[in-house]
Amino acid sequence: MLRVLCFTLALYAVSGANLVEVLQASGKSTLVSLVQKAGLADALTQGTFTIFAPTNAAFDKLPADLLAALGEDVYALANVLKYHVVQGSVRKQDASNELQLDTLTGQKIRLNIYSHNNEVTVEGSKILDFDIQTSNGYVHVIDTVMLPPEGSIVDIVAGASELSTLLSKVLSADLVTALQGDRLTLFAPTNQAFSQLGSTVLDNLAKDPQLLKEILLYHVVPSTEYSAGLHNRESLRTLDSHQDRIKLNITGDSIQVKNGKVLSADISATNGVVHLIDHVLVPRRHLGSALLGKK
Repeated sequence: MLRVLCFTLALYAVSGANLVEVLQASGKSTLVSLVQKAGLADALTQGTFTIFAPTNAAFDKLPADLLAALGEDVYALANVLKYHVVQGSVRKQDASNELQLDTLTGQKIRLNIYSHNNEVTVEGSKILDFDIQTSNGYVHVIDTVMLPPEGSIVDIVAGASELSTLLSKVLSADLVTALQGDRLTLFAPTNQAFSQLGSTVLDNLAKDPQLLKEILLYHVVPSTEYSAGLHNRESLRTLDSHQDRIKLNITGDSIQVKNGKVLSADISATNGVVHLIDHVLVPRRHLGSALLGKK
């Protein structure tokens, strides 16, 4: 069905149709109706733009209450839709890994190219079809609605009640600056994950800031790794001083990072992405006496 739709859009493009007319070729889709509701249809015909266009199924994946709230708040709706629009023409051949593009909101969206599984994503959303040309720009079809991030990785950790323990550890280890660098992935243990370590281990981490820093940096990968780009048995280098690696096991939609299960994936940040996990990850070399407090 998607291929038929894109073929139809391409035919409209050949006839000299503009962005809105090409989008309308899909019928009364969710995207078209929301663009009209937000009062953006005319603006999208006045200039050259590239639209990352979510499918109807992408909108269906949004929580019903969020979609309803957007329908009642035209300003918020327009902001979300503008986050999918870039000024100028951006084609597939212009894409590069970690490229950031300025959207009409003034915020950036990040492109990632994962060559091992031939996926290209924008803010973690898979690009299903590229380069549908119109008279005033291009359309790329995506599988997920992109929501503007609520700040940097540090901001996301600070704003999540289930990550309050992680936040306190980041502050204790003086890692705020490190987590504000660009192109980062944080596998973020929840409060429950830290509580599972037990009082002895937590006490030893509190007494040894360098050890705590190493453990925390073992959860940080120096590249933006959205779930669409992960693959089974992949080994990711981390930011700890030994550049230890963490291994992934993926079965269907389930992602395991060592002994930690990803509870919530693909939380976009302005400088990367956060995945919540249910265990604290510990490099093998720290599983001995130092961490356990034995002589």
